[in-house]
Amino acid sequence: MKEFTFPKSNKIKAKKEFQNVYEKGHSVVDGLSVFYVLPGENENIKIGFAVGKKVGNAVIRNHVKRMMREVFRLHKAELKTNFRVIWVARKRLAQADFKTYERVFLRLAKRAALLQQA
Repeated sequence: MKEFTFPKSNKIKAKKEFQNVYEKGHSVVDGLSVFYVLPGENENIKIGFAVGKKVGNAVIRNHVKRMMREVFRLHKAELKTNFRVIWVARKRLAQADFKTYERVFLRLAKRAALLQQA
């Protein structure tokens, strides 16, 4: 049951960490969202979520972030460690259902070589 948790050690919160991943990492683009990926030090995978004001009002942005967190929590065990990821939502992601969030996440993770089987 431990693999389905989302502890603070897996979260990127500081603006400095976000900037570091944006500047030094590489991006993987999709029509609905973008991954910025940076290999990290010997640590667990860390993820940050970015949902801009263009996506919608605060209620919509919070809903999008909750969906993104849930998808990450469910698929965290399938990902490689030692990476930092920023998941940026695009406007069209706000209208998507949960299965679409999962498809987008897994597609971007595969293209960024984050999946253990890939």
